[in-house]
Amino acid sequence: MFSSSKEETTMDTVKVETIGREIIKPSIPTPNDLRTLQLSFMDQIIAPVYAVAFLFYTKDDLISQEQASQTLKTSLSETLTKFHPFAGRVNGFTIDSSDEGAVFVDARVDCTLSNFLRDPDMKSLQKLLPVEAAETNSAWPLLLVQATYFKCGGMAIGIGICHKLGDAAALSYFIQFWAATARGESDSVANPDFVFTKLYPPANEIIKIAGEDQLGKRKSVTKRFVFVASKIEELKKKVASDAVPRPTRVQSLTSLIWKCVVAASTDTIHTIREKVLYQANNLRSKIPTLLSENLMGNPLYSTLTLNGKGQMESVEIVKELQKRNEELSHLIQHKEGSSGLTVGSKLLGAMADTKFSYELYDMHVVTSWCKIPLYKTCFGWGFPVWFPGNVSPILENVTVLIDSKDGQGVEAWVTLPQEEMLRFEQSTELLYFASPNPRYLLSKM
Repeated sequence: MFSSSKEETTMDTVKVETIGREIIKPSIPTPNDLRTLQLSFMDQIIAPVYAVAFLFYTKDDLISQEQASQTLKTSLSETLTKFHPFAGRVNGFTIDSSDEGAVFVDARVDCTLSNFLRDPDMKSLQKLLPVEAAETNSAWPLLLVQATYFKCGGMAIGIGICHKLGDAAALSYFIQFWAATARGESDSVANPDFVFTKLYPPANEIIKIAGEDQLGKRKSVTKRFVFVASKIEELKKKVASDAVPRPTRVQSLTSLIWKCVVAASTDTIHTIREKVLYQANNLRSKIPTLLSENLMGNPLYSTLTLNGKGQMESVEIVKELQKRNEELSHLIQHKEGSSGLTVGSKLLGAMADTKFSYELYDMHVVTSWCKIPLYKTCFGWGFPVWFPGNVSPILENVTVLIDSKDGQGVEAWVTLPQEEMLRFEQSTELLYFASPNPRYLLSKM
């Protein structure tokens, strides 16, 4: 699947040409009683970014580009009748399901898919999403889609939803519903749940995260590191201990990446504040009696690991991560019949105690998209050959972990300030376990 050999690439000169732009609205107008959606506390404090996925497909001889584009647009319009807030706009602390529509762009690129994947990078991927639609409009659209066609007949579908509408799990659920609709199988997927205040209270004007306006002030760079299954197993054995004899893939990779991030930030002029590890836990599967898998929004719990000073070994970091998991398990315990808001109040209290703030700490976010089933996304022309994801615009201190196609390896997309990335990517320990941006090899063309 991956190859470390480097061939001359023309990615810096790849040009993506827009060949069509439409506003896709729900095929049936949204009823008046569903037109206002209250945001929760957690939705409000989410940064103003898109949660983004890119799905790459090889050529299907049975369907033309025109047919694929029409299928995507028609099925998206039908899907928006169930995901009506996605066609709306943010209005203060609510979403107005105004049917203003989603932006859909058709585009083409002047290279083959295999050439594009020789040296994949986030700057190139960002060209596959019409983010300029948000930059030029204060009432920015909440859903962006771009279908980009390669010279070989392959295609990429870039999809971004406003993060206030949902996290990576919500994005995945939307995509799976849309794909099922395109196949004529929407009845096999449950309708989305848009009760955002099921866990956390409604957003209000009092809530503000200090220092959020400082995001993105430094020049950052995003790079891809691939961990194959055998190296992950070796890492898991290395970071195991009597306290955590069986660390998970995510715990093991997080410990290594966090250790290297801290080391890379040493002696820079930006390390006056304490550096902390920030993680957002998806609570759907952790509280299944209260939260459904089809719940939209951001039912997340944020934890901080305050160990960013000095040199800390990966084993100790894993112990800290396990401790945070145990604390969360205690917080979400609830009696049968108790409400989600009761649990949510405990979670908010715990988060308030950590005083998570961009003013107090220099945060590095590690978020796991592992086990998100986007490699199973079929619109009618097969499964994707590759799926990367992130947020847009890119935040300056974030790592996104995504399953490789085999489900065993992991791709880590790491974003750091430029001077810190120079140190990070030279880490001997990191490079022992990871391959820096290997060429992605297609199984077929």
